[in-house]
Amino acid sequence: VGFAFGSQASAHEVVSGTTPVPPLDPGASQEFVIHCPGHQYVLSGGVENNDQLRGALGPLVVTASYPKSTRSWAVEVTNDSGRPLSIVEARLTLYALCGYHHHSH
Repeated sequence: VGFAFGSQASAHEVVSGTTPVPPLDPGASQEFVIHCPGHQYVLSGGVENNDQLRGALGPLVVTASYPKSTRSWAVEVTNDSGRPLSIVEARLTLYALCGYHHHSH
């Protein structure tokens, strides 16, 4: 699952995108990727679990959060609840802090 957002950029900007989590079997994982706009590089990233039903006790755990490439951030979530996850239960908001690299040649 990927996101792409365009906007006017200053030196740094935070881009975000919210996605429903697809149905997951117990123990199954799903990776989500958010991309920086234009020619910006990813500096950092993160995720907010908008689990509607159980808050912090919800079925999803973030099992990875890392730069997928120089321009994107990836988050992996795993269904840790021991039961199937339905599509209405969870939404994730991914964040990426993006910026420009300044090179002097």
